[in-house]
Amino acid sequence: MDEKIKVIIDTDPGVDDAIALMYAMNCGKFDIKLITSAGGNGPIEQITENAIFLTELFNQDIPVAQGAKSPLVRPANYAVGAQGKNGFGKFKYNAKKLKHKPLSLEACDAIYEVLKNSEEKISIIALGPMTNLAKLLQKHPDCKKKIKEIIFESGTKEKIYGVPYKSFNVGYDPEAAEAVFKSGVKLVMVPMELGHFAYLNHADIKRFKKANKIGKIYAKMFAGYRDYHVGDLGAAVHDVCAIYFLSHPELIKTEQGHIEIDYYKDESHDFGYINTDYTKKPNATICVDIDIRMFKYELFDILENKLNV
Repeated sequence: MDEKIKVIIDTDPGVDDAIALMYAMNCGKFDIKLITSAGGNGPIEQITENAIFLTELFNQDIPVAQGAKSPLVRPANYAVGAQGKNGFGKFKYNAKKLKHKPLSLEACDAIYEVLKNSEEKISIIALGPMTNLAKLLQKHPDCKKKIKEIIFESGTKEKIYGVPYKSFNVGYDPEAAEAVFKSGVKLVMVPMELGHFAYLNHADIKRFKKANKIGKIYAKMFAGYRDYHVGDLGAAVHDVCAIYFLSHPELIKTEQGHIEIDYYKDESHDFGYINTDYTKKPNATICVDIDIRMFKYELFDILENKLNV
């Protein structure tokens, strides 16, 4: 049996984060050392409870640490319009019934402890804004020698309609992303285009609903999930693509490029975005395509055959 890949997942569940965590916890490929909550899809307390709910839903004994309450320098601006009031679309659960609490350490310190005590390098998968990772690198710069890579979901490979695009995970805290990009740590960018290729159509969502009790939960999540690019076609699942890169790199096409944070400002906008430049020395692996047939096969195999619930 292949040795499991050791990972830390920094996430802001979130509907597409919830799909990513379902995959990560049940595909059998990962040894998840820690889950940390990232601000973004709602207040950090809500997002932390969502992460704990998912570990309990899948009977996983994985510690959860609560992350930063707000971006490094900007006010928090949550994505409730896309994810719903509690982050899970139209699905609700009773937080009073949760059996676990977050660790006493803040996320940046909890990540550092896991890295420091590991004999080998660990991959970090960032499914939300990168505030926790920026704080980690600023507070504990020696952590870099223990980070194998940071795989993050955000940004677009190209400009949209010729202008910069404010993807949420970077736009929520661009200063944090800038600190991560400048750290020298190996980077893998999973741009939003992959989620727009690998979206779940209406037939897929019906298949979730018919699969089992877990599928019904996710179908309720999808009912209140609004990805503005996929629109009425179904539900984009950007974050699963970041997990899938690590479990099946042979099924994702990549190229080398240079990424950096730039800032766009006019009378009504002030945001940061990822600028991809292929004329400069590469500093990142950029995912550009995915085997959608195998991606969906793997996802439904887990949902219908591998869930231990």
